[in-house]
Amino acid sequence: MDAIFSNYYPTFLYVDKYAFSDRWVYQEDNIPYSMFRYICSGSARFEVDGVPYEVGPDDVFYIPQGCALGCFAHEDIVFLSVRFLGSIQVPDVDMLQQLWNVRQLYNFSGQPEMRQWFEKIYHCALSRVTYKRLEIRGYLNLICAEIAKQTSLAEETEEILQREQEMMESLFDMKYIRRRAMSSHRNTDPRIRILVDYLTLHPEKNVSRKEMCEMCGVSDSSLRRLFKEQTGKTIYEFVREIKLACAANFLVTGNETISEIGYRLGYESPSYFTKIFRENYGVSPQDYRRLSQEA
Repeated sequence: MDAIFSNYYPTFLYVDKYAFSDRWVYQEDNIPYSMFRYICSGSARFEVDGVPYEVGPDDVFYIPQGCALGCFAHEDIVFLSVRFLGSIQVPDVDMLQQLWNVRQLYNFSGQPEMRQWFEKIYHCALSRVTYKRLEIRGYLNLICAEIAKQTSLAEETEEILQREQEMMESLFDMKYIRRRAMSSHRNTDPRIRILVDYLTLHPEKNVSRKEMCEMCGVSDSSLRRLFKEQTGKTIYEFVREIKLACAANFLVTGNETISEIGYRLGYESPSYFTKIFRENYGVSPQDYRRLSQEA
């Protein structure tokens, strides 16, 4: 599979409709995927990374992957919740916010089609038709597009449009990576930024230490020192996290065998891939796939 994506799109994982009493509390926990929630009725306080938001009927609430989420109902509440992952994932970067400046809370009281799209996803997921994934993907894209549109109506400028176009067209181009790295903020070494971007965007490649040194233009000892200083991780730790994050994505969204996923990401031994995955996630790849399907 070609790991270079030409565009960002949401990859559907799961949808359900939830009804909770006024005593419902969801203790703060980190969320391993992204979510959109449509509030059908009732109200609550949702907290994302400690920041509180009051939600009510016809609100759409965005929960980015990796955030700490807490929920506290004010009254009986019903909402539709759609879980998804982004086709492009960069560690510690909220791609919807990065690309379209998507914020947490929107209200669609004057746009009934938004609720209809959530309901369509829910009913499609319950159906047994062979084309349901195509329908779900379409409605989820419409939701993302409408939310991005609502943001752009208030904030769009020529400069933002140009930046988005450049990013979408050249995100994986090496020249663009270098240019972006050189213009990054002062506290980031552009040589290491180049390597971080390349490793993040090409998880299927096993890049040798010699290739890394040539890419950054430094010696091996300098590379190890600078990388640790800039990222807080060794190169091995960083690459492992990137590969395993992609593996988790493939397990949830695809049908490849465990061995095929391991081979795709450069692990020559399926047993070693399983061992490393278990050390990182606490469960085997098989159990991770099963639990995500049962969630």
